[in-house]
Amino acid sequence: MKRILKRTAPKFALFLGGALLFAFFSNDFGLVDIQKTAVILAAGIDKSGEGYELTAQISVPKGGEKAGGTASVELSGKGETVADCLMMMYADSGWIPKFDFCSLVLLGEEAAREGAMPALNYFLHNEYMSDNCAVAVAEGSAGEMLKKTSAIDDTPSLAIHKLFSGAAEKTGAAVKNTLRVFAVDTLGVSKSSFMPFIRSLPRESGEGGAKQSGSEGSGGEGGAEGSGGKGGAIGSEGSGGEGDTPVLFRAEETALFREGKMTGLLSAEETLAFNLVRGKVKAGILTVKGEDGEPVSLSIKRGGGSAKLGEEDELRAKLSVRLKVLVSDRTEEDFMAGTETNVATDEDERRAEELISSHIASLWGKCQISGCDLLLLARELYRKDPKAYEANVGLIPSGMGADIEVSVKGAD
Repeated sequence: MKRILKRTAPKFALFLGGALLFAFFSNDFGLVDIQKTAVILAAGIDKSGEGYELTAQISVPKGGEKAGGTASVELSGKGETVADCLMMMYADSGWIPKFDFCSLVLLGEEAAREGAMPALNYFLHNEYMSDNCAVAVAEGSAGEMLKKTSAIDDTPSLAIHKLFSGAAEKTGAAVKNTLRVFAVDTLGVSKSSFMPFIRSLPRESGEGGAKQSGSEGSGGEGGAEGSGGKGGAIGSEGSGGEGDTPVLFRAEETALFREGKMTGLLSAEETLAFNLVRGKVKAGILTVKGEDGEPVSLSIKRGGGSAKLGEEDELRAKLSVRLKVLVSDRTEEDFMAGTETNVATDEDERRAEELISSHIASLWGKCQISGCDLLLLARELYRKDPKAYEANVGLIPSGMGADIEVSVKGAD
């Protein structure tokens, strides 16, 4: 038996080694052939006369004298469904669309108001598409926004995606939502969700993009248009066509959705209130009027918040926010008066509480007008008492009152 093992073991090892070498040299290990594949960074969906128009921003190798950054080309196609648009894009370009690296789905304003779920169905069913992909609403046309020249990044979709960073959400300046969360909330008992609302603002001459942090990006050099059938393509090194004015993207507002349709829009202050109530704000600056009417900037050091149903028999929402703050900036006159530089006074705390309470009240009013159960109170009621949910579902949130509690105290 030992002799047999001694003779067969080397042969088996040689055979196994040969099989592994064959598998190694005959497999592409998932490498992408960029000559045949369109690596899609972002997709923009707009309504058209015959259905939808899909604009895909595709990463391409960057040539020329400039080094670094990401070059992109925009392909577009029209069809009755998003899948039809993709087939038209493939027919026009010969590139196979690949959504593995898609990090943003942008809905045009009209598509969002008529219904987001039909536009997103393809992405929800695509097995290669990440359900953690960010979703947002563009002011006007999503396709046009993806073709603009960004002052921050060579590729507009990457500049937009930077607005949803963790730091931005912690300061309350913007919200972030993903494909999965939007679908779960919309198809759940609350039938409500949200998306950040993206606007583009022309960069003022000489300011160098000072309104947002980041380095100044280079605009596109030249543009070329081509079309075949119902689709077309616009290519650029960077983005946008020749002579485009660089723009800054802003995501301070929030689009509200009820049953998949955009029904309202939160202002920047209401967006901050929404983040505060959700307990997402852990940093950032809140500016109030001080004792002498001079502005005082309070730095948020710790924060918490909650939105839940009250304990009373009457159906009411209880919205609470708790913040710990320090003074980060005062006028020189206040310092000369002997006020400690980083300690908030009782008046500072009171005015901060009044300001936040007014923002939360405005937020709740927008939810009532739009019918959007933004804080998912219907889901909470359904989990507590399904019978009470069936009896009161029509009152959430339009027929509900809200109790607002805000506590702002100096940090230790």
